[in-house]
Formats: sequence, C-alpha cells, structure tokens
Amino acid sequence: MTRRRVVSTVLVALAIGVLTGALVMAFHKPAPVPGGSLLWRLELLSYDWRLPRQRVVPGDIVIVAIDKESSDNFQKWPWPRSLHAALLDRISKAGAKAIGLDVVFSEVSSNAESADWREEPEPSPDDRELEEALEASGQVVLAALLQEQESDRGDMESAMTSAQFPYWRFEDAAAGVGIVNFSKDLDDAVRRMHLTYTYQDEREPSFALALLQAAAADASLAQQIDTGPPHPYLPDNTILIDYVGPARTFKTVPYYQALEPDLVPDEFFNDKIVLIGATDPLLQDIHLSPVEGAKGRDMAGVEIQANSLATLLGGKWTRPVPVWVTLLATMLLSVLAAIGTALLRPLRALPMVAAPVAALGVAVPFVLLRSYLIWLPMVAPLAALAISYTAVTVYMYVVEEQTRRAIRAAWQRRVAPEVLDVILKDPELAYVHGRRTVATTLFSDIRGFTMMCDNLEPEEVVEVLNEYLTEMTKVIRKHRGTIHKFIGDGIMAVFGDPMPDDGHADQAVAAALEMHKRLQEMRQSSDSPSIRQMRIGVGIHTGELVAGDIGSAEFMEYTVIGAAVSVASRLETLNKEFNTGIIISEDTKNALEAEYDTEELGFHEIRGIAEPIRVHALVVQHARET
Repeated sequence: MTRRRVVSTVLVALAIGVLTGALVMAFHKPAPVPGGSLLWRLELLSYDWRLPRQRVVPGDIVIVAIDKESSDNFQKWPWPRSLHAALLDRISKAGAKAIGLDVVFSEVSSNAESADWREEPEPSPDDRELEEALEASGQVVLAALLQEQESDRGDMESAMTSAQFPYWRFEDAAAGVGIVNFSKDLDDAVRRMHLTYTYQDEREPSFALALLQAAAADASLAQQIDTGPPHPYLPDNTILIDYVGPARTFKTVPYYQALEPDLVPDEFFNDKIVLIGATDPLLQDIHLSPVEGAKGRDMAGVEIQANSLATLLGGKWTRPVPVWVTLLATMLLSVLAAIGTALLRPLRALPMVAAPVAALGVAVPFVLLRSYLIWLPMVAPLAALAISYTAVTVYMYVVEEQTRRAIRAAWQRRVAPEVLDVILKDPELAYVHGRRTVATTLFSDIRGFTMMCDNLEPEEVVEVLNEYLTEMTKVIRKHRGTIHKFIGDGIMAVFGDPMPDDGHADQAVAAALEMHKRLQEMRQSSDSPSIRQMRIGVGIHTGELVAGDIGSAEFMEYTVIGAAVSVASRLETLNKEFNTGIIISEDTKNALEAEYDTEELGFHEIRGIAEPIRVHALVVQHARET
C-alpha cells in the first residue's frame, strides 16, 4: 500500500473511530433515550456480572421472615397487631440494638370503631398493644411508603406524590420512620438506594438510614455520610448497594419461630439489628436484584433493605468513574480498533488489535469493580470497538471491491487469468505512482501491413487484424506476458511486470517463438489471402523500466516507459534490415536460462542510446522471410 493510500485510509479510519465513539456515548445513558436503552441495559448486566459473588456477611444483621410457613400458621394476612406486639416485646427483651418493621401501619385496625364518621376512630385494643410495644421497646423503626399518582392531565410533570406514613400514635411511639421505596433501573432491578427522600419539602430518611440512626442513637448520620457529587450514572442522587450475596444470604428465621424462645434463642437477636418483613411471594414484596443465586435474581424487599443497611454499616460502596473517563476509554478503544484495522487489514487486526484491546477492555473494568469498588463502564468502549472494527472493515471491503473491479476492467484482456488473480490479490501490483523494475519488453509488427490494407476493404482489414491479434494475445498471455497496447498492427508486451517473474526473458523468447509458430498454422489453415501471406518481426530487450500510472486527470493508464522500451521497439524494426523474424539484445541473451539457437548480428547503434549494443537473431524455422 502506497504512503498516500495509507494516510488516506488511516484518516478515514480515525474519523470513523471518533464518530463511533461519540455516537455510542450519546446513547450510553441511564435515562431512556430512543435506541439507547439497550446499551445501558447491557451495561447494567455487565455490572451485575462483575459483582463479587459472595462477601463477608455482617453478623449483626438478622431477618425475621413473614414467610409462607408463618402465613400457614397464622392464617389470613394481615395478622393481628397484637402478634406483632408480642414479637417486638420478645426481640427487645432479647437485647436487639434496633428493630426494623417493614410493614406499613398507616391506619388503625379494621375492628376499630368511631361513634361519628367525621371523627378519627379510636384505636382498638389490638392497636393499643402494638402502640405499647413500640413505646416500651424504643428501638423500632416503622415503614412508610411513597406513591406516585398520575394527575388528571396525564402528564408526568403534574404527577402528584402521596404517602402512607404510620398512624400518628404508632409514629410517636416508634424510634423512627423510614421510607421503604426502591430506586429501580431500566431493567427493573434494584441496584441503588436513597439516603433520604423529599416529601412535601421535608427530608425523610430511607428505611436503612433510619435503622442505622436508631442503632447508633444518632439522628445526624445522614449529614455525616459522604455520597460524593451527583453522578449521571446514579439518578436521583442515589448510591450503589453493595450486595453481600444473593437471596437468603443473611441469617433468617421464620416469624412464627421467632416468637418461641425454645426455637430461636435470645442470642440470635442479642446485640443485632433485626429486620422484620415479608418474604412470602403472595405478599408481593419481591424484586429483581443484580446478584443471582440458586433461585435466580429475585429477592424479598426486606433482604434488599438488609443489604442497604449493610452497605451503610460498611462505610464504603461502589462509586462510578467520572463520565470523562468513560468517554476517554470509549474513544481510545474505538480509535485503536479503527486505525489498527486500517493498517493491518481486518483479518490480521482481529487477533493483533481488536481481541487484545477487547480483553483489556473487559479485564480492567472487572478488576476495578471486584477489587476496588470502582465502576468503569465496559459496554460503551467495547461496543465502540466492535462498531469501529466492523465499519472500517466494511469501508475497506467497499473500497477494495471498487479497486478490484477497476483492475479487472483494465487488465482482464491484457493478462492471463492466473496473472489477473495474482494482481487482484495484491492491487498494489497494478496501481503504483512509479517504480523501477527489471523486465523484458517485446514488440511485434506485421510486415507490409500498410500496403496490404490498401488492397482490402475496411471491414476486411478489421476482420483480418482482429483474427491475428486474438491469436497473438492468447500466446502472449499463455506465457505470462502483459499486453500494454496495440499500435495499429503492432503489439507491445512486457514480461515480469506488474507481476514479478524471474524467468521473464525466457517467457518473452518462448512467446516470440510460439507467435511465429501460431502464425504459420494460421497461414496454412486460413482461407484469407491476407493471412496466408502475413509475416511478422519481433524485437526483445531486457532492462530497467519505469512502471506506473501515467496520464492526465481525465484519463490514466498503467504502462511502462524508459530506454529498455525504446530498444525493444528499435530491435523489432531491425528485422527488416537483416531479413529475420526475431531479434534479441545481448542483455536478453544473458538473462536466458534455457539454451536457444542464435546468430550474432554484431553491434548496432540504436537511436536514443549512446553506446552501440550487441544483438542476436533467434534462429527458428519460419523465422526468416522468404
């Protein structure tokens, strides 16, 4: 590939790489954008794949599960609040540091009655028992739920948020209230958590933060936790939950067993943060998590709350890199793939550039997340790499296909099919801006053809000449020669260019001999008087040529020029002087590998050549004129 073509291809590849990187980054966003959700969904899956499979499970967090077995024991949900009161009493007396009850008690129980519908119902005895248990414990955090409701106008901007907070008596008796909502990504998986929520201009803590505050007896913990600056990968100013494992990772006991000291000893709750919540699928508090276990990625809401609390207790969590780092990585991989493909060609670039760079694009983000809790997106860089590689491959294929078509159109009638196949595999053989090469040039001419034409009709001239040139072309192409041009009845052919051939001198001489032989056969078999009396002369010279694309801006053709071409042409005309059929130069004779019967003709001056050259006649049957 010439330097000019290399530079041109690299510049196009660079443009493809930069454009691809920019387009990929434009669609690589957490927010839904037309056509962009797929990239971010893949990024989330790659994030999940890189998460540690199992971490050290905090021993100070346990779960009491409202599971199917407990539902079978206590019959229809909701259970009596006196039952919850008994459990809170039991856990508090066992020495729990804090208790999170992930059940929303927004109203008094259904059996509470009021004398007047306009008045607030009086708490039932069942409610009183729960209130007293909450007050006696002083360590219980209750759940609140925010709900988005679409307005009558049907647009999101006018959507209203309502809330289900605990009944005021329960809220006053509890140690705190936390919002149990989850922030979900495009694929509905819960990877992030809020520290606080805003409701009616008030900051409300999340359930996990409220539990942490209750356990530490410090309501100012939200201000002490450094979440870092807002980041586009973490909408709503959330932080990533560092899951300690899949579902059922935390120590868990069924609700009905937790009520029985004989089944669950006090040590299970002592000095622990206890979360009470539903794991029964019928209670519809099951969500999609980023970690997969034996039963898939489903996880109960109370377990996600436990993971959120564990993240806060650990004091560190996964943080994404700045967006400019992702942009830089994407551009780098995209440009490397594009330029590498352009320089090395697609098949070589795949193992030498694309595959190693892709491996690096996977390994670095993997290690950063697994070992250092740093989230470097990997889908955008890898997608840009793949698209750049493909785009440059397609571009090169289209350009090279156009080149092959142009070469085929220019050369298919000038060289043998096998030579054309070689040229098509290496187009640089055919398209060059200039090179020096050593080859053998052959000129042939029909003796007395001008006078012959005067006695023939134009149609006959064309018919005779085409028949002759067709046969001679077959012979030259058979011996791997390249026909450069027809000069009236003359032929100019070159052996050893554009496809190199060490035996170019022998090929040229063999072609000349067969041209005479084939003409003799035509003379004997033809009905045309013109062909029966046809004679030819051939001149052959071996030397240095200049080959390249020569012409104007409107028309350009590959050809050869130089003294060697002129000498071959002059030798062809010497056949008239010596009454011979084939004359070769001393240089050609010295280059021959085979033995041929020759007759030395001495030194002769060649117009345009300073020194006389020695020439030889090739002695063959039918070579001399009669």
